[in-house]
Amino acid sequence: MHYQKFLWTTICAMAILSCDTQQKQETEVPVLTPTTTEDIKVLKEGGQYNLTYYIDHPADDGRIEASVSPEGWIDGINTETPGIVSFNASANESEKIREASMKVTYIYTGGEPQSFSVRIVQEAADGTDDPDNPDDPDNPDDPDNPDDPDNPDDPDNPDDPDNPSDAPFTITVTDITYSTADITIVPDDLSMPFIVWVDEASEINGLDDDALFTEDLTIMESTAAVMGQSLQGYINLIIKHGEQNRKQGKLNPDTEYAVWCYGIDNSGNYPERTTSIAREIFITDVPEVTDNGITLEVEVTGNTFSAVATPYTNDKYYNLNWNSESTLQNSGITDGTAAQRCFEFEYNYMSQYLAFMPVTSWANVKQGPATTSSTFKNEDTYYVFAYFINVDDATADGDIYIKTIEYDGENATVLDAPGVSFLRASLTDKKVERPMP
Repeated sequence: MHYQKFLWTTICAMAILSCDTQQKQETEVPVLTPTTTEDIKVLKEGGQYNLTYYIDHPADDGRIEASVSPEGWIDGINTETPGIVSFNASANESEKIREASMKVTYIYTGGEPQSFSVRIVQEAADGTDDPDNPDDPDNPDDPDNPDDPDNPDDPDNPDDPDNPSDAPFTITVTDITYSTADITIVPDDLSMPFIVWVDEASEINGLDDDALFTEDLTIMESTAAVMGQSLQGYINLIIKHGEQNRKQGKLNPDTEYAVWCYGIDNSGNYPERTTSIAREIFITDVPEVTDNGITLEVEVTGNTFSAVATPYTNDKYYNLNWNSESTLQNSGITDGTAAQRCFEFEYNYMSQYLAFMPVTSWANVKQGPATTSSTFKNEDTYYVFAYFINVDDATADGDIYIKTIEYDGENATVLDAPGVSFLRASLTDKKVERPMP
């Protein structure tokens, strides 16, 4: 299952079904994350500039406030567009650079305000950051200046043998398991804005760079519309700078995946690709198959789990999902083993919609190797389970395979949080996702 595809279907399903479900949802704590992580460099002429952020689990009454210090040359601060703070900078007529710091604060009822700051640096009137500083990165006399045309290490120097002009990135994939892989992206130009995607290799096989970028733009436009963002606003949220290291989760076992990335210019009326597309292929592992059953494996790191189910045959449908002890208790499901109670919760929920929503339309109903993952929110006992399912009536067809996870609330390492995963959305997935407990 593709990650953003999962988000799309979850949103749709929750809008349709949330009024009927009896389960008690756990409280999600808002988290403010800056996506502009480097200094904002302002030209001497001034103009309008943006910084970006992401709010995970936003509160209903949450609001963004922004302030600048020192005041004077920055005004027109606007926080109305979600994920973006825009501001105006006046022209600099002095011979010295000037700096300011913008503080962005998220305020909501019931929690402490969260904030981050970004430094804003405007070049001097003569176009340099500091004409008296020999280490000025924009000073052409600086021997370490990467933009120095005489510097053999300049990433834009065509004579640099380590700079392949057709794909100025190094992609490394290591520690591949059946559901995760460590992905490292190193651009030749660390200041260049770029985008990274991960998807099954079959989705991009046969596409040249232009065709792949066009498809990416179509998917990004669809995702932006769902988020209530403009295309440029959404791209600002996912643009990367510098070296990127991610443990990518939610991968299916025994599957060929592609990682690809390219430079992007998001400053004009429509985004433009600025480099060739670098690509890397890898294949996930496959666990040993249980005879006539389902092999269920779970990896846990901190408060995040990734589970993979591998059935002995790809022809049979099965249900792969997870639940928590508190959800089962709050739903009045207290008798029987954990496996029996998890099945009862699933059956009670799915059977309500059999008349118009067949079993095979649910995103958690699979064929072949598949994965599921989530992040624990509270101290609890969690269950990951899988069982073959009768498509006519949603009953179990055989044993229920289950793993138990105890989460003590102390670990906080997240492998794949929203705004960090590289997985691309899809145009074709139409399955319904049950709201998670």
